[in-house]
Amino acid sequence: MTQDTISARAAAATTGSIEHAAAAQDDALMVAYIAGDASSFEVLYRRHKGPVYRFFLRQLAVSEAEECHQEVWLKVIRNRDAFTPQGSFSGWLFTIAHRVLADRHRAAMRRTPESPDADPDALPSSAPDLAVAADQTRLLARLYRLIAGLPIAQREALLLREEAGLSLSEIASVTQTSEEGVKSRLRYAMQKLRSGMNP
Repeated sequence: MTQDTISARAAAATTGSIEHAAAAQDDALMVAYIAGDASSFEVLYRRHKGPVYRFFLRQLAVSEAEECHQEVWLKVIRNRDAFTPQGSFSGWLFTIAHRVLADRHRAAMRRTPESPDADPDALPSSAPDLAVAADQTRLLARLYRLIAGLPIAQREALLLREEAGLSLSEIASVTQTSEEGVKSRLRYAMQKLRSGMNP
C-alpha cells in the first residue's frame, strides 16, 4: 500500500468521523430543542439554513424559494415531536424540504422552474480581474440554467448531494427510492451538466 493510499484512507476516515460527529451533535440539539431549549433550535437553524435555502433557490424563483424555506422551518417547529434521533437530523430536515418542494410542484402543475434571480454564492464585486469575474458569472449562470433544466428527480438528487451534503442512503430515504436509483439519477445529471458546460 502506498503512502498516498494510506493518506487518502486516513483523510476519508477523518472526514467520515467528523460528519458522523456533526450529525450526532445535530440530533442532540434537536432532542434538546424538543425538551424546550430554544437556543438549540437557533444553532440548528444557523447550521442548516443556507443548504435548505439553496436547495430551493436552485429549483424555484427567489420568492418561491423564500416561501418554501420558511415553510420548512415552520414544519420543523410544528412537527418537532415527530423527530426521532435514530436517523440524521439533516435527513429528516431534507425529507421535509423534499415534501414541500413536491407540494409546490404539484400546485404549479409541473411548470418549468425559473432561473434564480439572485445567487447567494455570487462573486464579490471587488474581484481583481473583471474579465475573469464576468466569465465566472457567465459560467455560473449557464450551470444554474442547466441545473434548472434537469428532470425534477435528477435535479433534486443532485442538489441533495451537492447543496445539502446528504449521503446516497439519506437521499434514497428522502426521495423514497433505492440507492441504485439515486446513483443513476446523479450519474445522468452529471453527464447532462458536463455536456452542457463543454459544448
